[in-house]
Amino acid sequence: MAVACIALAACGGGSGGGGGSSTATVSGTVSYEFVPPRTACQGLDFSAIELRPIRGATVQLLDAASGTEIARTTSSPTGAYSMTGIPRAASVRVRVRAELKDQNLPGWDVEVRDNVIPGASDFDDPPPPALGTRALYVLDGGAFVIDRGNVTRNLVATTGWDGASYAGPRAAAPFAILDMAYEAMQFVRSVDSGADFAPLDMFWSVNNTVSSTQLDITAGLLPTSAYSREVDSLFIIGDAGVDTDEFDAHVVTHEWAHYFEDVLSRSDSEGGPHFLGESLDAAVAFSEGFAEAFASMVLGNPVNCDSGPPGTAAGSGFTVEGNSFGSPGWFNEVSVATVIWDLWDDADDGVDTGSIGLGPIYETMVGPHRTSDGFATLFSFATGLRGMLDAEGAALLDALLAREQVVAGAALDTWAGNESNDAGVSQDALPLYVPYTADGSVINICVNNELDGFARHGNNVGSNRYLRIAVPADDEYDVSVVTTTPTAPTADPDDADYSDPDIYIYRGDGPEDVAAGSTDTVQNAEPVFRTPVLFADETYIAFLEERRYEDRLAAATFPQRVCFDVSLAPTP
Repeated sequence: MAVACIALAACGGGSGGGGGSSTATVSGTVSYEFVPPRTACQGLDFSAIELRPIRGATVQLLDAASGTEIARTTSSPTGAYSMTGIPRAASVRVRVRAELKDQNLPGWDVEVRDNVIPGASDFDDPPPPALGTRALYVLDGGAFVIDRGNVTRNLVATTGWDGASYAGPRAAAPFAILDMAYEAMQFVRSVDSGADFAPLDMFWSVNNTVSSTQLDITAGLLPTSAYSREVDSLFIIGDAGVDTDEFDAHVVTHEWAHYFEDVLSRSDSEGGPHFLGESLDAAVAFSEGFAEAFASMVLGNPVNCDSGPPGTAAGSGFTVEGNSFGSPGWFNEVSVATVIWDLWDDADDGVDTGSIGLGPIYETMVGPHRTSDGFATLFSFATGLRGMLDAEGAALLDALLAREQVVAGAALDTWAGNESNDAGVSQDALPLYVPYTADGSVINICVNNELDGFARHGNNVGSNRYLRIAVPADDEYDVSVVTTTPTAPTADPDDADYSDPDIYIYRGDGPEDVAAGSTDTVQNAEPVFRTPVLFADETYIAFLEERRYEDRLAAATFPQRVCFDVSLAPTP
């Protein structure tokens, strides 16, 4: 039974002559209450609730006693529905399901479910039911008898807000989330009518709360609202005493953009915490900046709002139209967001004196950016995009990149070979890709957490290094990564006492995961492994990291900079 299954007393009346027909038509509209943000993103404005249509959702007519389905249809873009040929004298109810179903090819399949099972945990033995079987949200109207030829029944999913707090079922929340997915898919379909969307489950619960210490989806403990590539699902927080995001359209659409990257484009982001103005790993910065810009494009609003607990003035926001945080550059998600937004929008602002529209941006994301030989960064995007543009569009792109202190023009390439902006990090930032030939030679590569420090997020500039690997001959290769920086043991309860390097090797044009090596807890047991056959005519890239930079338990004495001897040697 779904949490949001409620009966509405004011479902609406109907009129129409009885005539001699033994069947009837049941029709009406389905809608939900949406709560907009206050000015300057200072909380939600419950005094300005908007009634919005529930679009594209499944509407059912059910037998009131048994719950058996009598008929079903899909609501229109205005929220209208109609079901004909319904037997007269039947006692029925109307139900709208929080799902978008289009069985055509291309199509879509989106559902909003409750991930929380009270009293249960992800760590239970036996494990809890699979996420895809959790309760689907529905909205039920009251029972009525069909006593005339045409009957009108309108359903409204209400917020449950009584003026001071949530006093009733929060029925509007799952439908607000569903409608944001609908809007995003329609936005994509505006330039690609053949876009085929992989199934998506979106999870929300009044019990979804923020936890910085434990991830437990079944118990509702989440780090924040997020999209998970591991389970192909989107999770939205809803704890009214802590924070809610169901009416934060930019937040939900931002996370939907990560789903878009996952199923139609590409992301190489390692994820992790990030804040406006940080100097981030190049792939993290691009993914987050793209999602911010995309959300604003879908909603036609450059202001990104994130409200706090309902009933308070808590909240924050920023605009992708001219805002700046931190040092500009390829590593700054706000720089990425403003470049992409200014490419799309038609408002002139400084060097932003034109618009290329959505088409080239979308074609780049699903085309050259997706198939780039390098990782998915601002450089792979801008290089792929520039090749699609005419002279005027290329000039706009160049001006926007230069404004954000990113290499532009003919010097721009996927590998950032001519980039000079090092985010103020004097070492281990550039070149973005360290060149290496897999001939058995040893190259010393260093990482550092100068910009991360004790936060231990491990996703800032310098925390990781990229390699561009030339393979001299078709062969299997022995990979070795040996820490050369002395790392004294630390009092870590998880026994991760020493340096813990990981290396991941990919084939370009995808990329495709080729091989990986890691160690976790054993001193001097560095990654040593053999790859499958690597081919001389392919491009290979690698991601090298020090996992201790993501370990909050790492002692303050752990070195800020750690170096490794890296080699790939052809097999004997």
